[in-house]
Amino acid sequence: MLWVLIILSFHLKSQDSIEFKIPKTYGFENIQSDTLGNLIYLSSFFQKLKAQKLFSNQKISILHIGDSHLQADYITHTTRTTLQKHFGNAGRGFITPLKISKSNEPFNYQTASKNNWKSSRCVSYKNTLPIGLGGMTIKTYDSAALIKLKTYNTDSLNYGFNKIILYHQKIDSTYNLLISDTTVENQITKNILPELPYRSTFSLSKITNNIEIKTEKVSNIQSNFVFFGALLENSQSGILYHSIGINGAKYKDYNKASDFCSQTPSLSPDLIIVSLGTNESFQKNYNSDIFYKEIDSLIKKIKLYNPNSPIIVTTPANSFYYHNINLNLPLISETIIKYATENALGIWDLFSITGGKNSAQDWRKNNLLSRDGIHYTKDGYIHQGNLLTNALINAYNKYVSNR
Repeated sequence: MLWVLIILSFHLKSQDSIEFKIPKTYGFENIQSDTLGNLIYLSSFFQKLKAQKLFSNQKISILHIGDSHLQADYITHTTRTTLQKHFGNAGRGFITPLKISKSNEPFNYQTASKNNWKSSRCVSYKNTLPIGLGGMTIKTYDSAALIKLKTYNTDSLNYGFNKIILYHQKIDSTYNLLISDTTVENQITKNILPELPYRSTFSLSKITNNIEIKTEKVSNIQSNFVFFGALLENSQSGILYHSIGINGAKYKDYNKASDFCSQTPSLSPDLIIVSLGTNESFQKNYNSDIFYKEIDSLIKKIKLYNPNSPIIVTTPANSFYYHNINLNLPLISETIIKYATENALGIWDLFSITGGKNSAQDWRKNNLLSRDGIHYTKDGYIHQGNLLTNALINAYNKYVSNR
């Protein structure tokens, strides 16, 4: 009987665990160190992953906040798709109309509009628009504005959706919104239940990859439309991985964004990852105490609105600054690790995992670093995404092996 129980226990654990191998390594990484710190703190997230693996009845939301390293979505797309293949695909998640604001947009969705839009980003010295969940905002005064939104299926995953949640300003001066689909027979209904003051929900009778968002003026007091972004879901259980990255962003930029933190709980995040620090490293008179306070300010604000969501902070990989190794990056990483340790957060130390102080030379030799010496090539970002995936899955497997 004891042997039966042992075999049954082993069988259940093997069902829970995930097999993952980084597709390609380059020799300069510390793969054995590719794990997460403070696993006990992250238990609620891993417990939900385990339940989804066993019963396929969970919708698991991950919010990843960052800078230009995230804006192109190669890191987060790599992690998103791998997790969704193992735990289920609940949709593309939150998207931001970056292209309409005349910035680069991820390859797995597209927003387009021929109307005139004013834009503002969290990194702007003086924001003339409220900054919401996407880290940037667009505004139009056109009463017949049209936004085309399209998702692309990729890596054998369908990013079609039948639920659309628009994040926008909802005040008396806001135009009404209509959504249409290229498929005529697709019935679209608006949620009439009480909504948050910055969201409108629409349901579709069929899955689609294309919609049009239209403004409509129905009263004289309506004069504009202020848009933060959209959440795209399907009807399945699984992973929703929301990537929010703004070129040039620092901790203090998200902290001063008027409506950013207050809108994060609308995603019901089961895990929040914060990947910032590169742009702080460019400051000539870098001060660790000031940086520590900036981290503290944002994390406390995120915790205020998401008290039950575990947080992982990550260190940036090594890079150059004016053709020299960026000597501030080791100090940045030390401060992030110090803050995570003193405040019992999760930590992913990408800086050490990828070789530390002089590893930018290795990134460059392997064509993983771009010409500017700061950003990475597509392969470089995909490699970072695989390293993050490896750390998450290793930590998850460790969790289930002890249960």
